Amino acid sequence: MNTTALWPIALGAFEALGEHYAPDMDQAATEMGLSGWYGGWLLPAWWAEPEPISSTRLRLRSPYTSTRYYNERLARAARHGFLTPTAEAENEYRLTELGRQAAIHMMEAMYAKMAGLQPLSSTDLERLARLLHRLVMSCLAVPEPPGKLAILTSRRIDPGDDVSVVVRIDQYGGDLAAYRDDAHLAAWQPYNIACHAWEAFSLLWCGEANSLDGLYKKLERRGYWLDEYRQALEDLIQRGWVREDVGGYRVTVLGREIRQAAEEATDQYFYAPWSCLNLDETEELRVLLLSLCDGLRLDS
Repeated sequence: MNTTALWPIALGAFEALGEHYAPDMDQAATEMGLSGWYGGWLLPAWWAEPEPISSTRLRLRSPYTSTRYYNERLARAARHGFLTPTAEAENEYRLTELGRQAAIHMMEAMYAKMAGLQPLSSTDLERLARLLHRLVMSCLAVPEPPGKLAILTSRRIDPGDDVSVVVRIDQYGGDLAAYRDDAHLAAWQPYNIACHAWEAFSLLWCGEANSLDGLYKKLERRGYWLDEYRQALEDLIQRGWVREDVGGYRVTVLGREIRQAAEEATDQYFYAPWSCLNLDETEELRVLLLSLCDGLRLDS
């Protein structure tokens, strides 16, 4: 089968798994006084220990979010007692004991939920976990590019083998998603464009927005101002990748070529490690992932 068809299937399965435990994590966050605003900083701060957390470190893993947004979140967390500033640098923090307990409480809630799931037979779950683990190890072993910052960050939180097989599958899914991010960064960063401008360009390319207001509404969660997206559009026009029409912004022929080339490079980088599986194993992985997704829907 075509290997490039596998990631959408895998992503669907991992997202279905996340839908099972996300409410439990939200409930745990609410119990710790973090309802609605723990995302993006609490767990990364815990995973980074003993190193401090900062907007600079967070943007290494999630470069599409603004420095300003992260600094505001981290400062708010410090005011509420979950973080404490370091003496070494401005806008740099460490978890307090309260913050550490909040992170642990949320992870325990997530693991407990997954431990109770049985979307496939135990034999099939173990086989799926082994195949995914081989893929993850292959991603770590292939030469650069891409770099491996995201997947190495993800691997730091591997809980090991003393957890349920569903937790291990979720971990490997997160590892592969991180490597996909590594692959995409390697594909577009040679164009020397700002992260938020590239993301806006991608939304125009795939038809999810065609106006400044539409882009801002889609990307407001990233913490950039409306004017920063206006400047990003001006940059894209200057490059010849986008033009402004009466009906909104459109990607030019050159822009489509550039964005498609980046997508193909992403796939080339991302799927290279998948050669560790033979054709029979690749087909087996496809079937197991589809069965996992079906089983999770029935388990909901």
